[in-house]
Amino acid sequence: MPPGAPAIAASAVTSHTTTHNPDPLATVPAPRGDRTAAAMREYFRDLAQRKQFSGSVLVVRRGQVLLRTAAGEADEERHIPNRPDTVFRLASVTKQFTSMLMLKLRDRGLLGLDDPICRHLVPAYIETCPKAWRPVTIRQILTHTSGIVNIQDLPDFYAKLSQPTTTRALIQRFVHRPLDFRPGTSWKYSNGGYVLAGAIIQAVTHKPYGTVLHEEITGPLHLRHTGYSRGNPPAGYAKGYFTVGSPAPPTNGSQAFSATGIYSTVDDIARWDRSFGADLVAPPATVKQAFTPQAPCPPNGCLTLPSTSYAFGWAVDRLHGHRLRYHHGLLQGYAAMNMYLPDDDIEVVVLSNVQETDTYGIGRDLATMALDSSDAERSSR
Repeated sequence: MPPGAPAIAASAVTSHTTTHNPDPLATVPAPRGDRTAAAMREYFRDLAQRKQFSGSVLVVRRGQVLLRTAAGEADEERHIPNRPDTVFRLASVTKQFTSMLMLKLRDRGLLGLDDPICRHLVPAYIETCPKAWRPVTIRQILTHTSGIVNIQDLPDFYAKLSQPTTTRALIQRFVHRPLDFRPGTSWKYSNGGYVLAGAIIQAVTHKPYGTVLHEEITGPLHLRHTGYSRGNPPAGYAKGYFTVGSPAPPTNGSQAFSATGIYSTVDDIARWDRSFGADLVAPPATVKQAFTPQAPCPPNGCLTLPSTSYAFGWAVDRLHGHRLRYHHGLLQGYAAMNMYLPDDDIEVVVLSNVQETDTYGIGRDLATMALDSSDAERSSR
């Protein structure tokens, strides 16, 4: 969003509604005097005053916007403030989009989840299939059970993160690395696996990843500020910082690719979450599969955060007894959190351009506040 563009009012979080074609994902402000909304505003004011947050936040409960605000600066050098409609890099929140693209392409018969990955990678991206990769399936790269290296562990990963590359060149950097374990026998987070997922998407569609993302998800759902660029996000996006006052080097989108490369706003991500309940992303059976546990988490949780298992681009947990699906994002200069409670229609989106920000903790606090008030409503009926 270009600097100086007008902010979007809370009542216009999603695209406008017409009497002839009502938007099933439209949102409205919480009623005046709503105690939960007031408590969230106070919570956020305290974070901002203590300079513990730079970014944008949105909380929606059953279509009502409880909190939509921002703090800190999108560009410290030019003193451009973050706003509720500022564009941020999503980091690993990208994975839930890449996984859904794969599921949708499976529904169209272009691939199978249990296809060997090399069937779709040779010869476009690799000349021959390494022996270790031959048993690896699409399901395993999407659920981090393939054993393929996490490219962030490569010694030159961060040194090259600002440099443009190609998908083929990116894959060549880890194609001959040994697996961390035999496919299907363990769980370990792998951005390498998700890079391969993006390559497969391109191979079976014969289109660039960003084009498929737009045609299958962002276009139909009217996510107007969400996309993928092989360079930078649109002008005016939030610049990344390690800490406040410490700029991070820029990330080139071609390096982040289908693992961490999507950019978006809090409004678009909440709309994305709500589209699942409205059956607008994919058929109900496909959505159910996306949220269904596929692999157990290690004892300390997937992503080293509270979670029992991993689905397709979503960590699986419960929050005070309620089903919770979420994903954390962390990339040079950025931290992100998307939390979705499907049974309660609660969406909490926290996007920050300061890497050290505890987006998980903030998201969990806000989700708990939304749940507590929702449970209180039920008990008073």
